[in-house]
Parts: sequence; C-alpha cells; structure tokens
Amino acid sequence: MKDGAKSVDRDDRDLLRVIRFSSAFSLGLMAALLFSVKQVTPDLRCELSAGSGIAFLVGATFSWLFWRVVFKVDKPGKRTGPGKRRVLFAALSVLLSLATVAAFAFALKGVGNEKLREIIQGTLLAVFALSGVGFLLWRIARFLESDSKRATEDTLPDTKK
Repeated sequence: MKDGAKSVDRDDRDLLRVIRFSSAFSLGLMAALLFSVKQVTPDLRCELSAGSGIAFLVGATFSWLFWRVVFKVDKPGKRTGPGKRRVLFAALSVLLSLATVAAFAFALKGVGNEKLREIIQGTLLAVFALSGVGFLLWRIARFLESDSKRATEDTLPDTKK
C-alpha cells in the first residue's frame, strides 16, 4: 500500500511540475513576444533584444511563483499561514493580470483608432468566452471532486462496529 501512495505522490508532484513549467514557459514567451513587437501597422515588425530575454524571465518567474502559491508548495521546514497565502495569491493575481494588460497595450501602441476598436471588441469577446469556459471547467472539477469524495466514503469499511 505504501508503494502505491508513494507512486501517487510522485505522479502528483510530476504533474505539478509540468503545469508550473508549461505555464511559466508560455507566459514568459508571451511577455517576450509582446515586448519584441515594435510596429503593428502597416507591417508587423518584431525585434529580439536583451529586453525580450528579461521580459521572458520576469514573466516565467512570476508565473512559477503564482502556481507555487496556488498549489501550496512550501519550502521544507517553512509553513505559510492561510492569511498570508491569500494575500500573496491576490497580489500575484493582480500583478500578473496588470502585466498581461500592460504588455498587450504596449504592443498596440501604433494601431489606429478604427483598428483599435475592433481589436478591443475581439479581445473582450475572447475574454468573455474564455471566462465562460473557465467557469464550466471549475464547476465540472467541483462536481468530480465531490463525486470522488462520495464514492470514497461509500467504499470505506465501517470502523464504528
């Protein structure tokens, strides 16, 4: 039984690493790409520079820290209270959101008013659609967790006898 528990713990840890790495890599790549955009109209022009590398590292670091807080990974011997974790989670959420909006706005600095209006409408539509999908996934996850808990409780032998 212990080998099975160790295997599950190892699998969970590996999955968390994949989630943290892929999220950090993609957010860092997005930050670097948006920093590299120098001109949008009439042609798209990107320039890779040291700033692109710094933007990648900053985006990846903040994403890694964010998921570390979300998955409650503490360093050995150091415990973080739930209040401090909530404040850190909120601060990182706001910071990542603002950084994403700032990078997006920075990339659109050379776009005309007519085109800008269309881009904002499309962006808002995408945000609403993705928010709806996120809400549905959240509800499905809650349902599956409660169903799993219920199934586990039903299969446990009665120890009160």
